Amino acid sequence: MKRLFMTMGVVLAALSGCGQKEPALEQVPEPSYYKNATYFTEKFGMYDMIPVVENDIVMVGDDYIDRGLWTEFFGMNNIKNRGITYDGTEHVLYRIDKIAQGKPAKLFLSVGYNDVVRGVEVDTSVVRIGEIFNRVSKISPKTKLYYINAIASSEEIAGKIEELNSKVLELSRSGLFEYIDADTPMRDGIRSGKYSYNEGLHLNGAGYAAFCQVFERQIGVQHRNVAVEWNYENEFFDYYKARATIFSSCPADSHKVVMLGDSMNNNASWGELFPDVDLINRGISGDTAGGILQRLDEVISHNPEKIFLLTGPNDFINDKELTPEGLWASYEKLVTAVRTALPETELYIESILPMNPKSRFYEGYNARAAAEDEILAAAAEKYGFTFIDLVPSMVDGNNDLKDEYTSDGLHLTAEGYKVWMSALENYIR
Repeated sequence: MKRLFMTMGVVLAALSGCGQKEPALEQVPEPSYYKNATYFTEKFGMYDMIPVVENDIVMVGDDYIDRGLWTEFFGMNNIKNRGITYDGTEHVLYRIDKIAQGKPAKLFLSVGYNDVVRGVEVDTSVVRIGEIFNRVSKISPKTKLYYINAIASSEEIAGKIEELNSKVLELSRSGLFEYIDADTPMRDGIRSGKYSYNEGLHLNGAGYAAFCQVFERQIGVQHRNVAVEWNYENEFFDYYKARATIFSSCPADSHKVVMLGDSMNNNASWGELFPDVDLINRGISGDTAGGILQRLDEVISHNPEKIFLLTGPNDFINDKELTPEGLWASYEKLVTAVRTALPETELYIESILPMNPKSRFYEGYNARAAAEDEILAAAAEKYGFTFIDLVPSMVDGNNDLKDEYTSDGLHLTAEGYKVWMSALENYIR
């Protein structure tokens, strides 16, 4: 794939606003690599479905941006998340025009860390960051622009991160964007594990509370998320722990709808897909029925009118010997806990979708998923929930997940989410 090359001098000249008429923007080449092409495709397609508009505040960048619950953190529905985990500067540059075309009021950019980790030359990253801001300013001149600097999460990358930050700070002196220092207040907390899991890869609830404080002045309101200690009965994986503490850090406001489950929910921008519904997302990639049961108290704290639950795929993936009856035993505990704590809440359980043969987990999976769906459908009346069968609208003639609805055989593309959204619309509204 063609690479984008520009000299620093060209970027600085463009940023200086020399008074000459700007030429039409050339199309940005597709990125030369992807650490996770499937995830990029899912998120890029999802964002393409939902518009950015003039009064929006848009968070753009990589891992820390992607995983933030910005609407809940600041209590503002016009904060839009356009982060994609693993993104480098060339990925953001590739997709920035579509974001800018919505003419947002403010745009916060946090990118560059993954470039350093991958070994991209610092000057190349700085040029791209300059070009990102340059393109936004040409497309949407009234948008206020901010750069949140990269954080040196380990000593090994500290030198390159400091070099990157120093050069972007110098670039900001053109006045086109404001430079915001997150590295200084957060570095030690991330390295010590106070603010993160997995050596800084995942910010926890305390980390996001600190992160929001860094730029709340520029957002225009104080952040509402507060770090809360959370004890685990079982040792779950780092991403689960980080995301669970993020959920616990959010205000325990009442919400009408909770989307609960694993990566299928985690990866969906439900709040933007249903902008007129008071809805929060409580999906965790990799989660199981038992994992959801362990963190159910946080869901209960919101006293929702409706809960939409989809879980089970990871239970089957993690345990090849797990029977549908065995999974139902975990489901039964979860359903009983919901019905006991929230007797007035409407509980909707969605069917487990089959896989497509593209998935490495495909062999033997679909039969177990279909059997579990039969159990769930049969138990609905007795246990007081509504069963929503998504399968008929999403399978091909072989009862596999349609090829166009999945990139990897398991997770959904934007087209798949459109069908899922359509199936839920009447229930959610």
